[in-house]
Amino acid sequence: MNFPPIFHTLFFLALTSVFTGLHAQEPKGRWTPPPLNGSPWKHGPTEVSFPAMLGGYRFAGHFDYADGGVLLRYENLQEQARMDLFLFKTNEALPTVDDKHRRLLMEMDIVIQDFESMVQQRRYKNLVIGEVFGGELALWQKQSVPIASRTFTATRLGISNEGSAEAAVRQWVGVTILDDYLITIRHMRPAATGDAGEESMKRIVGLVFQLLKDPALRSHIRELVDAYLKDPFSEHGVQASGAVLAYLKQTPYFPISIPEVPVSDWLAHCKAIAPGTEEDLLRAFMLGSAKAAFASGDADTCLKEGSRQFAKVYRILVAKHPGISRPEMESFATAAENGEGHLWLKDYELRK
Repeated sequence: MNFPPIFHTLFFLALTSVFTGLHAQEPKGRWTPPPLNGSPWKHGPTEVSFPAMLGGYRFAGHFDYADGGVLLRYENLQEQARMDLFLFKTNEALPTVDDKHRRLLMEMDIVIQDFESMVQQRRYKNLVIGEVFGGELALWQKQSVPIASRTFTATRLGISNEGSAEAAVRQWVGVTILDDYLITIRHMRPAATGDAGEESMKRIVGLVFQLLKDPALRSHIRELVDAYLKDPFSEHGVQASGAVLAYLKQTPYFPISIPEVPVSDWLAHCKAIAPGTEEDLLRAFMLGSAKAAFASGDADTCLKEGSRQFAKVYRILVAKHPGISRPEMESFATAAENGEGHLWLKDYELRK
């Protein structure tokens, strides 16, 4: 959907005003842009990793507050939407589920107070506060964590270069507690996006939930990757790889990418000569890449390690099925064994 420039200006004013709350001055701290190599940003205390791209949203950077805590920002310029995540220590013991629920509701009350104060300051009007919803986020082999959420709709009042104008915005706020950290998710978009905007919000928030669940599960997935790499052709290795591939399908934010050209042609050739070998090779590329991704590797590192594992399995398969060998695959395998498979693939793309 296209919006006039005046709406864009007011919309981002609305974003700024809501995310900074009622501070009389800018908070003290330091803004850091995202890594140039596209690697994920990791929150050390919770071990949650935040990728460079998440469901069409680009990681814009993070702000470290001088008094503790961090703000992470994701933007989707095409949808004129933004998502901010705040991670702060709870600074109090919350031993029971009731204690956690109490703290979440307290945080929701603070959000309401912020909005109502901005209405009194005539920065907003037509404020509509949705009811609060509760739920749980299931974690792997850990106790589930509670979640509270609600939506807010309001009309932003402001002045742009084009004069006075109004912009209706809609914000979804979710709060949860993970490993003694209070995590607040704020997603804002133009209210005019309607149902389409609502579905987009649900997708990106769902991916954030996956990120929060991931540290507890990833240690188990790492074990499965290691089991596969130890013996790629054993029954246990194949079963382990299946679980890893299912996990990767649900977590599309890892920088794992296999070039369709020429790999798809190679796999089709192998399938025609020795059915099943194409699955072994694809599995090798994916899990070699996954090993690097779980170590916070960037896209090039994942491609390099995926290529290396592909070459290892390819050599074993060629010994059993000589007919699958092709000069092009031999050249690639040699480069991959030397740690240059990713460069070979990039050169191949340029040659074609």
